[in-house]
Amino acid sequence: MEDPVLRRGRQGLPVYRAGQAPAGLATRRQLRAAGLSTAGLRAAGWLHYSPWHGICALYEQASARPRREVTERQRAALAAGRRRAHETECVDCAERLPWHPTWGRRSERRCRSCELARRERRHQAMLDRDRQRAAQWAREVLADEHTVLLDSETTGLYGHLVEIAVVAASGAVLLDRLVHPGESIPPEATEIHGIDDEQVATAPAFAELEARLAAVLHGRRVITYNTTFDMAVLERELDRLFRATRPGEVVDPHEQHPATTRWMDQAEWECAMRTHAQWYGAWHPGWGSYTWQPLGGDHRALGDCRTVLTRLHEMAAAWSPDPAG
Repeated sequence: MEDPVLRRGRQGLPVYRAGQAPAGLATRRQLRAAGLSTAGLRAAGWLHYSPWHGICALYEQASARPRREVTERQRAALAAGRRRAHETECVDCAERLPWHPTWGRRSERRCRSCELARRERRHQAMLDRDRQRAAQWAREVLADEHTVLLDSETTGLYGHLVEIAVVAASGAVLLDRLVHPGESIPPEATEIHGIDDEQVATAPAFAELEARLAAVLHGRRVITYNTTFDMAVLERELDRLFRATRPGEVVDPHEQHPATTRWMDQAEWECAMRTHAQWYGAWHPGWGSYTWQPLGGDHRALGDCRTVLTRLHEMAAAWSPDPAG
């Protein structure tokens, strides 16, 4: 039976199994090894040299011409061509660069100095854009008639109120009172804000100020410098108050009194510290965010409210109608 490989053929030429090709036929590699060239030759047959359908051309050895030696000039041209095949140009300065397999789009092909400059430009554009957004926010806050600023002083980081102040965006003082915390003020807290036990001895408790505080905060846009801290202070005071005055409501001992949540939700809380950090522009690459800046106030509630108001005016003054900043 005829071999199907031999029967098939290619371009009308015979196909031989490995070891069955006539003596006068040779592959390109065999001819090169003998110092002969296949330039100008046409295939005289095909060699099926592996079971995985590997096929290569066969040429008549008698028709092959001797190979010419490659000159030094040709070698240099070939070497330069191979180098250029593995190089590209920086899209910014046209410097020749070795090809990197991770490069895809043409826009990514830059030398190190141009890439660093591009990143710096993008980073600066981000800073300018965020600064303008912060300035725009400050303008909106100052123009909002419902804006108030709040600050509190406490017996400690997780302590109770000793002083609270609320100021309108116009600068009018809506509330400024010392508060009896119901506990002793630690000396380290007194060193910060200067308020001691003697000063708050006759001050009202938070329960006496709650109604007044609700009147100036509810329905308002409340701005604080570190909202997380000031909200936590009020929540502790409200939770303590409502647990004492509304014990009938079911309250998990490990959760906040539900009346506290309802009370806090009646105001819109916003943090000036985060936005001021965005406006200031001290980017922290490790954290991937802006570094918070100290307020610089006198650590008294009213004084800090007025300092926050000053920071808002500073931010608003930096706003530019040009989108590019």
